[in-house]
Amino acid sequence: MIKRILINKSPTFSYLELYVKGGLNAISGASGSGKSVFLHSILSAFGLKEANAELIEISLDIDFNSIGVNLEELGISNEIIGEENEVIVSILKKQNSRYFINHQSISKKKLSEIAKHFIKHISIKDAYELESDYMLNVLDLIISHKDSTFNSLKNEYKDTFKNFSKCKNELKDIIEMQKNIENLKDFAEFEIDKISKINPKIGEYEKLLHDKKMLSKKEKIIQSCNEALNSLDSLDSVSKAFDLLDIDGNSFFASIMEARGSIENSLYDFENLDIEPESLLERIAELSDINRKYGSEEEALKHLEIQKKKIKEYENIDFDKTQLEKKYNMLEQKIIELSQSLSKKREKFIAKFEKRLNHYANQLKLKDITLKQSNVEYYQNGIDSIDIFIDNKNKNIISSGEYNRMRLAMLCVSTECSNQEKGILILDEIDANLSGEESEGVAKLLKFLSNNYQVFAISHQPFMPLICNQHYLVSKDSKNNASIKLLDKQNQIKEIARIIGGSNLSTDTLSYAEKLLQQEKNIN
Repeated sequence: MIKRILINKSPTFSYLELYVKGGLNAISGASGSGKSVFLHSILSAFGLKEANAELIEISLDIDFNSIGVNLEELGISNEIIGEENEVIVSILKKQNSRYFINHQSISKKKLSEIAKHFIKHISIKDAYELESDYMLNVLDLIISHKDSTFNSLKNEYKDTFKNFSKCKNELKDIIEMQKNIENLKDFAEFEIDKISKINPKIGEYEKLLHDKKMLSKKEKIIQSCNEALNSLDSLDSVSKAFDLLDIDGNSFFASIMEARGSIENSLYDFENLDIEPESLLERIAELSDINRKYGSEEEALKHLEIQKKKIKEYENIDFDKTQLEKKYNMLEQKIIELSQSLSKKREKFIAKFEKRLNHYANQLKLKDITLKQSNVEYYQNGIDSIDIFIDNKNKNIISSGEYNRMRLAMLCVSTECSNQEKGILILDEIDANLSGEESEGVAKLLKFLSNNYQVFAISHQPFMPLICNQHYLVSKDSKNNASIKLLDKQNQIKEIARIIGGSNLSTDTLSYAEKLLQQEKNIN
């Protein structure tokens, strides 16, 4: 439920901070006063409309779990909400529009996805309440109240359809793979042959580069080693000097002997270095190609094992396909059986659904509504599709007024079947161009819906203001700045009188408005 609305620097409202309550909130005012702009601002804060103010902030008291919104599935941590279920959504518009939830940045797309779970805006653009899937869901709610086995049947179908869809995709992939199996096998065998022939060893490439470096310096190293050994052979004078001076030269000569041994061993290794330069360079080139393609000798060997595994998979593909086809046929048969069972149960209850729709349609002064159930190719909701008609006319060719009143009737049936909190309902002049009886019916159904929805509705008729929980007036001052205020009883009487009789309020009109308001309060 919305608790607080703040709008700063919009073309209509220079500054507005309004605290609101649940139930039916009727909004009235003269034409052009800014009523629609106000509702537009609310929707824009949730990313459902384009921003029309520099700052819009909406404070909510909402339990996302109770309305079926899993924030984690939408990539949002539940920690952002906290334990009190208090949420602030806001939009800041400068050069670009930025959206926030509890002061943390969020994309417009993600915010609007969340909002669509609990905000309904009655407009032709997003009229999904008269679409087949929505109507099927309402029908299923009706059935579940009377048939305790229905929900388990429906859940079994959904699980089976999910497994069937997965199996279908796997079978499609394996058939596609089978078409290219020879090419895939040839490519795998080519890579296996190439890596196997080269037969790389981990670390071999680095070792060969070191050998290449040493080979390029072989002559210089041999010459340098011989010169060093010659120098060590001429150390007799040092030995004589140590003897004459009585200096203990044992450690010195031990080091010299150790150095001589190391040089002689290295010299021997280099003189007997059996590396063919051309073979070395050719091997380095092969390993370089391997490393460039696979990243390293280790990755090449891993790839080799993967390709060997693929060859086995390709060889087993016919068997795998046969097994998948068996599974596919089994799941398809189960889907057909379950969907037919669902369809039969729906056939039994669709007349009841139609009756409940017409109960509300009659209050809205609509002609008879009929529902037609037909079969389609099985999908996530079964094999059923529902079309709705009014006076035998398809919903696509009726007037916008009839269309929106049908939506209200559908929402009422949905609401009476499910008592959980529904969210927020926003309507912009839904009773425009309607007769008095039609407008009265709309007002009564909105009052009914307000038991489950927080309703914000603009009206130029007296019926909503007469039965609403709160009545707000939008008006403009001499500088064309709009404001909204909650009306007390006396000002509500004046506004209802203005709606009935115009701006020149007579005593009779005021008295009549007060009488109507009192009558409604006595009824309620």
